[in-house]
Amino acid sequence: MAFHGYEEVEHTADVALRVWSEDFPGLLSQAAKGLYELTDIDSDTNSTVNRCFFIPSGNYENEIVDFLNELLFFLEEKSEIYRKFSFFERQDKLEVHAEGCKALSQDRYIKAVTFHDLNIEESDLGLEVVITFDV
Repeated sequence: MAFHGYEEVEHTADVALRVWSEDFPGLLSQAAKGLYELTDIDSDTNSTVNRCFFIPSGNYENEIVDFLNELLFFLEEKSEIYRKFSFFERQDKLEVHAEGCKALSQDRYIKAVTFHDLNIEESDLGLEVVITFDV
């Protein structure tokens, strides 16, 4: 099995994604890729966007929810999606540098990332989590 990745998993009412990676920055990046795949976005690969934003420090569960909700905000408000991330730990926040492109359209809309049964666990793969999205 790959050292990192994601897959959609069945959920009764919402949409869920199983994500795994060797470390937390990788988990964030894979979760972002999975989020964008779930929304089935058509993007303008000829455009380039760069953004820097901050996530308040906390436990990993809070940080992944805040990170993904920020990505949803930028998708909805700025029509931006990001494919490459750099993460920098600061005293009380996580600094995120994101590179991507403009989104042209999407087939599925996600309202929010939830804390429903969210628990990041250590596994043979490194870190693993199932994330539930409110659609």
